[in-house]
Amino acid sequence: MMLPALRTARTAIFTMGCMCAFRICLTHNDTSNASSGGNVTSKLNANCRIVLVGTSHPANIGAAARAMKTMALSQLTLVDPQCNLDAQAIAMAAHADDVLANSHSYADIQSAVVDSTLVLGLTARPRRDGVPALTPKEAAAMVVAEQGPTVILFGRERTGLTNEELGCCHRLVHIPANPDYPALNLAAAVQIMAYELFCAQSLTPVSAEAEVVGSRESLATGRHLEALHNLFDELVTMGEMAGDQPHETLRLRLRAYINRTRPSVAEVDMLHGLLKRLVILKGHQRE
Repeated sequence: MMLPALRTARTAIFTMGCMCAFRICLTHNDTSNASSGGNVTSKLNANCRIVLVGTSHPANIGAAARAMKTMALSQLTLVDPQCNLDAQAIAMAAHADDVLANSHSYADIQSAVVDSTLVLGLTARPRRDGVPALTPKEAAAMVVAEQGPTVILFGRERTGLTNEELGCCHRLVHIPANPDYPALNLAAAVQIMAYELFCAQSLTPVSAEAEVVGSRESLATGRHLEALHNLFDELVTMGEMAGDQPHETLRLRLRAYINRTRPSVAEVDMLHGLLKRLVILKGHQRE
């Protein structure tokens, strides 16, 4: 049970941090057009969801909600939460309790990202499978440029995201920190990403975004990609293509590669048709 004085002190410190970040960003963008910025902010908020996976402390969820609202974000999703949104969560959220009230909950990540065209996941590693992770600033620019629904995944307080969960991501995001003590609090990580998103959308003219619309095919969502991944898994298993490496390793690397390419719906449909035929042929060969 947290003492009232300690809770007040923590809340005050967090408030000061949020206010400082907010003021810095406003100062940085004070020459931008206010009406255009408002339009982009609304678009970003509608398209971007912050997803907390397996969170175990209600105070962290409340503090994350507060961090989001200070940067004009309100779409909060919880995946397999290990706690309830109790009085402590509401207290830490302060005036962002509406973000908590409107949050959605899912049993697994696949269900949470099924309609998303871009999924980013926070990781403690600067590289994975030889591919460097994005910085928060790079990730924010990518999110703002995205036309479809976007998800940013934040893992558990102690262990982060599992390899399976990272396999649902198109790209990973790494927040640089002191290598001797990279213990960033969940709410602090959400605040950093939310701040970069706020700044990125403020610097993106509406006209520039409009030029992108219609210039590329519709990107595949999580639903399309999951069906493709399952076919690849089936084909690898049937054909014994894993070689010397474990099947699970090959499966995750294939997922990561396909996700990074960010195929369109038409491309996924084409691959799905080809793989389906191969699976059928393999099945006939075994008979």
